[in-house]
Amino acid sequence: MVDIPQQLHFLRPEAFYAFIPLLLFIVLYLTSKATSRSWKAVCDNALLPYILTAGGKKSGMLPMLLVFIATSISIVALAGPVWKQLPQPVFREESALVIALDLSQSMHATDIKPSRIERAKLKIHDLISTRKGGQTALIVYAATAFTVTPLTDDDNTIANLVPSLEPGLMPAQGSNMSSALKLASELLQQAGITRGDVLVVTDGISNKALDAIDELSDSGHRLSIMGVGTTEGSPIPLSGGFLTDSFGAIVIPRLEPYPLQQAALKGGGLFVTLQADDSDIERLAELFASKRVKTETEDTELKADIWQEEGPWLLLLVIPLVALWPRRGWLLCTLMFVLPVPQPVHADESGSLWPLDSESLWLRPDQKGMQAFNAGEADQAAELFQDESWKAAANYRAGEYEKSSTVLDQPANATDFYNKGNVLAKLGNYPDAIKAYDSALSMDPDNEDARFNRELVKQALEQQQSQQEQQQSGDPSEQQQDQSEQQQSQDSSQQQQEQQASDQQQQDDPSAEQEQDKEQKQDQLSDIKENSEQHDGDKQQQQQPEAQQADEEQQPEDEQPLEAQQQDEAYEQEDAETVESEQAMEQWLRRIPDDPGGLMRRKFIYQYRQMPNQAEAQEPW
Repeated sequence: MVDIPQQLHFLRPEAFYAFIPLLLFIVLYLTSKATSRSWKAVCDNALLPYILTAGGKKSGMLPMLLVFIATSISIVALAGPVWKQLPQPVFREESALVIALDLSQSMHATDIKPSRIERAKLKIHDLISTRKGGQTALIVYAATAFTVTPLTDDDNTIANLVPSLEPGLMPAQGSNMSSALKLASELLQQAGITRGDVLVVTDGISNKALDAIDELSDSGHRLSIMGVGTTEGSPIPLSGGFLTDSFGAIVIPRLEPYPLQQAALKGGGLFVTLQADDSDIERLAELFASKRVKTETEDTELKADIWQEEGPWLLLLVIPLVALWPRRGWLLCTLMFVLPVPQPVHADESGSLWPLDSESLWLRPDQKGMQAFNAGEADQAAELFQDESWKAAANYRAGEYEKSSTVLDQPANATDFYNKGNVLAKLGNYPDAIKAYDSALSMDPDNEDARFNRELVKQALEQQQSQQEQQQSGDPSEQQQDQSEQQQSQDSSQQQQEQQASDQQQQDDPSAEQEQDKEQKQDQLSDIKENSEQHDGDKQQQQQPEAQQADEEQQPEDEQPLEAQQQDEAYEQEDAETVESEQAMEQWLRRIPDDPGGLMRRKFIYQYRQMPNQAEAQEPW
């Protein structure tokens, strides 16, 4: 059963602007009624018929009420209310085109610049660009034919593969057009195409291809040919010179238009030569467009869901209201309120519509949040979203990882745990991030993204732990420096305390100070010689600890910038090594040859080896 409140929306919400003139009309009507009552209060009733335009007749509110109800229902119907979808068959064009490109050695000839193969690829690209609908396939051939892309309506895929086509992709050389025509017929038959077009882009044809042309025509398909090259021709350049035949003579392939023209005539199509302008493409495109037939694919699974509009059913409610209108001409007057009104556009500095536009008035908060999210306004989307998962995603996109982590505080499924792990990793909480990834993998073991992110976070955590261990272990000289500084501070504080105690004692007992002075004088008189000898020794001993203390104080100051300098040099060395390794990696990658057709080459070689007959043609060009 369809959930109407959830699915209900309007196809044309701008129709609700019609309520603005309707409300203005109601206000003006009520104002005029109030003015009429004011005249009755100041004028005699006998004079009112001659003053008021209505002739003094009383008119009730019923007509205006009917106008308001009928117009409101009509506006809602015009807005297009919908709440369910119905599957509808899809129409597509049955026309199909198979392009067969000759990749023999002769396509390297340079009689048209830069070469035949390059000009042929450009023409194929232009032809694909001009096609409007239909299906297209691309095959290449030399000694045998191979499928590049089967019939598809995705022309971009073919356009991306065309530049990588060259004769070097083919496992064996030759010019076997008959194999290309047979493969084209098979592709059309497999796709269920009864009438298709085949375009061969080549510089020559052999007599063996005539039988294949007859079979193609009998199948209901049409053959067209684009001739590439000139009648003068040119040698085929190779890496060591030019291509030669078995007698050593230089091969000069020339375009022979007559056999190609007769083959196209036999196949029921056109023959065009490659031109510098678009005249050849225009002729072919006109021919291919003449066979297009639109068919309804009811027997396939191609269905499109279309919203079923329910607005016309509301008009059934308007019919009885219109029948009750007592006056002639009211329907014509009411149409002005039903007609659509141009939508006013208010642009701000960012170029977006003002918040009260027609769409935002009728959208749910999650839908508004999705619009803001797609527009790149992640902050606004996070405020609008009511769904917790989308709110967390918007906060994550906006860089508000704390808010996103708060929203995902209670994850319920594997996706929530995966998002939780990403947020925690951004916050630097690697252990909890790994736990969140483990929870996501336990619920969904096939989640490769979670497994990949977990490995990255694990590596970051291990690197962080190793750095912390190195910082904790530190340098022994730094530890000795800290101990010496701590010991010096303790010694200095102890000396200050002893000095303060001595001074305090002297201040409290002056007689003791005098007695001490007398004793010192007597000692100096009796032992003057001894004191003089000790004075030199004491002076030397005093200078020694002072110098040692100065050295100890100066040592940390000298060691600290030296150690910082050593750390800076280590960081610079690491950066230099990183840059050097990146440059070495880049140089190594540049040595790898750019070969976009390598995959197709290996594919063709594998298919060629599976074929029963692998002999090359007698003229491999």
